[in-house]
Amino acid sequence: MKALFAQDFGHRHLMIGMVHTLPLPGAPLYDAGAGMRRIVDHARTEAQSLADAGFHALLYCNEADMPWQTRLEAETVAAMTAVVAEVQATVGLPFGINMLIDPAASIAIAHATGARFVRAFVTGGYVGDMGIFNTDGAGVLRRRSMIGAQQVRVLANITAGFSVPVAERPIEDAAKGAVFVGLADAVVVNAAAAGVAVELDQVARVARAVPDTPVVVGTGAAEHNVGALMAVADGFIVGSSIKRDGKTLNPVDPKRAQAFMAAVGRVGG
Repeated sequence: MKALFAQDFGHRHLMIGMVHTLPLPGAPLYDAGAGMRRIVDHARTEAQSLADAGFHALLYCNEADMPWQTRLEAETVAAMTAVVAEVQATVGLPFGINMLIDPAASIAIAHATGARFVRAFVTGGYVGDMGIFNTDGAGVLRRRSMIGAQQVRVLANITAGFSVPVAERPIEDAAKGAVFVGLADAVVVNAAAAGVAVELDQVARVARAVPDTPVVVGTGAAEHNVGALMAVADGFIVGSSIKRDGKTLNPVDPKRAQAFMAAVGRVGG
């Protein structure tokens, strides 16, 4: 339903701030010397900065674990579960999970930690920097039912960064497929990479194609464009533009985060 975010979170326009964790155990860039304590402390600082700025929800993501895996190892799942559980004990915002690019792991961590949603691929096939990536929405949603996690909402990506669809088709059809075939609770429109702005017209076309489903801007939302995008989108996943120097994996810049939410407030979001 279009009013899903208002129903679940109390906000017509849901502003989700990204908590990009430091590289987790097993990832090539993991700092074994600093260990898990540094990862937890960093994530807590990021989450608190977003809460202080007025964001409505958080999204925990292992984006620093390049190259990304389509099936995560046990140590990665365990580490993110531990990080989220410890940080959320002190930061009370609703939150979601986005484990790149393993939707089943996202669902499992969400269920274990009390997350309200995941950002995931449940339809389509892609090719690019991750090789050939085929989704398994059928398996993911069956697993969600099997473990009793039906309360975890799925914000479904209908475009992929660093990749292109195996079969090109109109974005409207991809949105309709995610809702009808993938049972998506909301659809997420992304540009070519993190921090790259989506096209306003593209978001508007998706909104018209799935008028009863919330549409989320997944990349490129910033202080200067969020007002225009709010006219056609229902949710925003915000990362790069509120980071130091506008770089995705830099720490959150509190002033940028506050300026973004001030821009949202001026539009009445």
